[in-house]
Amino acid sequence: MSAEGISLRILSLIPGLIPGIEQVVLVHFQHDRTDLSGFLLKKEEDTYKTDQIRIEAGSSFFRELAGTTGSYRWFPKDQVPFEIVSKDKVQLTIFSELKNSVLLIECSFNASHGSDLFFVYFNENLSNFILDKVTEPLSVKHKNIVAYLLSHSIRTLFLVIDSNEKLTTTFNDQIRLVVSERDKLNEQLEQQSVKERQDILKLAQHYLVRITGGMGLKATFTDSAIVKLKNYTGELAQLEEVIREALNFAGALSSPTGFSSLLLADYHIRFPDPIQVKMHDEAIDGLPQRMVKTHLLLDRLEHAAAGIKQRKDTLTSAKVGKEFPTPISAPAITDALRKHKKRIIQLFEQYPDKWEIIRHEFRPIQNLMNSDQNQELLSA
Repeated sequence: MSAEGISLRILSLIPGLIPGIEQVVLVHFQHDRTDLSGFLLKKEEDTYKTDQIRIEAGSSFFRELAGTTGSYRWFPKDQVPFEIVSKDKVQLTIFSELKNSVLLIECSFNASHGSDLFFVYFNENLSNFILDKVTEPLSVKHKNIVAYLLSHSIRTLFLVIDSNEKLTTTFNDQIRLVVSERDKLNEQLEQQSVKERQDILKLAQHYLVRITGGMGLKATFTDSAIVKLKNYTGELAQLEEVIREALNFAGALSSPTGFSSLLLADYHIRFPDPIQVKMHDEAIDGLPQRMVKTHLLLDRLEHAAAGIKQRKDTLTSAKVGKEFPTPISAPAITDALRKHKKRIIQLFEQYPDKWEIIRHEFRPIQNLMNSDQNQELLSA
């Protein structure tokens, strides 16, 4: 909220401080006191309305008052020598009513806010403060009490509004920071999702080359198949079987006279349904439950290794670990291989054509196999 906005907010609250006020004039100076603006708060039936007013004619008088009057000052009606002109140029002689006394409260809240002159209209008797009709005039003692209380109330209002503005600004800054961090996180997640989809496609292409190589075929994914494979959300351990089934399906639909090249489209590819996935968690190719985790570990290592080879990068444990959906450290890979050592050797013997990259090029696996061979020689 601007400095002028805070002053207008205070202006609107003044009638709630003292009942029966008919009108209040606000003259607001900018912090450098070069520009000033005027506003009139006037009671209309049961509500108050604020209008901007023209005060150019009294600018020299207002400048003389600003910063020199102290906290407050009372004006008799006949000692205020200026008129205020409304926006529609209707002349308003603000102190023309004979029964009005006017209290000026001058406030210079801080250097950045500027100065405010509040001209508050009172009756010359105590009717503003007592419900019953009274004719007792406002004495000097009464005026001092009213001026002191209203002046300090206005200053308190400024402190409360200014504090709320600062809290609101801080809150908005925090909200903007949270939104910015959320957007960055969403962008990172999207980038991670794009990378994972690309890795799935690379793994699918790796399986396609491996399977067709053994069959003496050539096969290519169509654009529709690529889009579908990028959206694969099943277990990586099942992806090879998905590609194999797609090849069989495409081959069955081809010419019966034989074929040497296939195009795999999206309709050739069938992803396992959730029930099949659940059954797959219990067994892979008839494997007992104790071998399933080892099989999945080797699949993930092979998938990671395939992605690294695709980029023609060095195949190290650290880089393989970063390729996992949830990255792991090189020591964690070493520890997992150690724990699954016996089952890894059994699976390599059971599936001699699987996991070719890690079997022949990933040094931790080679070290594992070599240590097992050395142990056999020592025990022979």
